[in-house]
Amino acid sequence: MSYRRRRHLFRTYTNRILCTLIFLILFALQYTAVKHQKSTFPDRNDYIPSPDISSDECELSMADSDGWFCDLTSNWQRRKSIHQAQNKRNHNSDQRKMFFQNNWEPTIHCSFERRIGNTGDGGKWVCDIHRFQQLNNTNLLVYSFGSNDEFSFEEAIKHEFPNAEIHTFDTGLFQCPKNVCSFHRARLGGGKNDGTKSIEMIMDDLHHQHRQIHILKVDIEGSEYDLFKELFRRSRKQHKTIPYIRQILFEIHLDESFDNEVVQRAHHLFELFRANNYAIFHKEPNMYTPLNVFEYGMIRMNTSFFR
Repeated sequence: MSYRRRRHLFRTYTNRILCTLIFLILFALQYTAVKHQKSTFPDRNDYIPSPDISSDECELSMADSDGWFCDLTSNWQRRKSIHQAQNKRNHNSDQRKMFFQNNWEPTIHCSFERRIGNTGDGGKWVCDIHRFQQLNNTNLLVYSFGSNDEFSFEEAIKHEFPNAEIHTFDTGLFQCPKNVCSFHRARLGGGKNDGTKSIEMIMDDLHHQHRQIHILKVDIEGSEYDLFKELFRRSRKQHKTIPYIRQILFEIHLDESFDNEVVQRAHHLFELFRANNYAIFHKEPNMYTPLNVFEYGMIRMNTSFFR
């Protein structure tokens, strides 16, 4: 066999090996991405059936809500129409003084919404908390950002779900009630060079990267803007799957300044929620400063709900 022929065969053999290696690497990367997505998003086994309606009768609502709501299709279509109508007029006004009066109303209703924790400050409204009862309680993960040594929310969750894993975070040095939660001293925010930690940094620290957060409670005195902006920005810029957070219960603080930038910042935050498949199910004023501080409840829906 000539030298040229041997060299040609060698190159052909080498190219085949390289192509095979590249294929295996790409396959491994794709498998890892799919595996990560499956671990982050709700599994079909986590879908929660309704005792009153068969799964066939509520197939559309289950798909649109990632298994949370089980409604008759005719009722669900009506719910979606209500959502779509309100959603179109939620960014309604740029007037600062009456911002919360004129903007961002709930677009979906939870039939069995419950107050969890104190009746006054510290408690939160949760959407149909009984739905979690049919989940494996050892998987229930709750983050509470902002405490100020008030743990009524955590205690109420623990009473409902004795095996729930609850983590509370605050800049102060406090202690969770015994056998209720784990306390972490941290300043929450965007995780930039300002000493704050982002949601993803917290999840990395606790090795929760592939866990679903079932309830996230946030009351961090204005830092919620940076916290959520960074959460959604990182996932968009880096093409990462954002952590699946089923319900977000947060307090939003509007700066007392009458600068238009304050209003636009708040609008942008709600638009971020909407763009990332969250619908508003609850809204109420904090009566200490009703023009500046409001409580909101958000629930994660499937992309199909917003079409």
